[in-house]
Amino acid sequence: MNKFFRSTSVLSLLSVGGVALAILLAVAGCPAMPGADDSAEDSPTGARLFTRITQDDPYQEWAQFPDHRGTFFSVLPHGPMSQVFISGEVESALTSFNGALPDGSIIVKENVGTSPDVTEAALTVMWKVQGFDPANNDWFWANMTPEGQIVAEGKVQACAACPGGARENDYVFVHDF
Repeated sequence: MNKFFRSTSVLSLLSVGGVALAILLAVAGCPAMPGADDSAEDSPTGARLFTRITQDDPYQEWAQFPDHRGTFFSVLPHGPMSQVFISGEVESALTSFNGALPDGSIIVKENVGTSPDVTEAALTVMWKVQGFDPANNDWFWANMTPEGQIVAEGKVQACAACPGGARENDYVFVHDF
């Protein structure tokens, strides 16, 4: 018997109650099958990250590294001046760093112009996502405009290659743990 007939036979065995339950689950927005793969919803994207750092938990309200507060001189490709903001996960690791920042850690580098008075020109963001990229300590990198236009995201080779010199410091340049 071919696949089509086997599938059709299985479908014909569904009771009216099973069909009603499937419709109810679909209308309620629940997955019809337990353990359905919703990994696409959980996978990191630049858009999700932008929403998280600008709307859900605005990065401008976060702490900064104790040795890099305010605007400081930076290097290319981040522009001549930067500010760095750290999520609560990073802040908590300041006193208990064990070689890797915890999952969920976010570091936002606000790239600014030639003086502290110039507003940000771009955001460079590191987001620690468990299992995302083990070869690079699970960092998801993104570069975006202040309005949320994603310039680069994900396993950005230029980002992984640049902080590679700080691998023992979990790819963080601006603060020694």
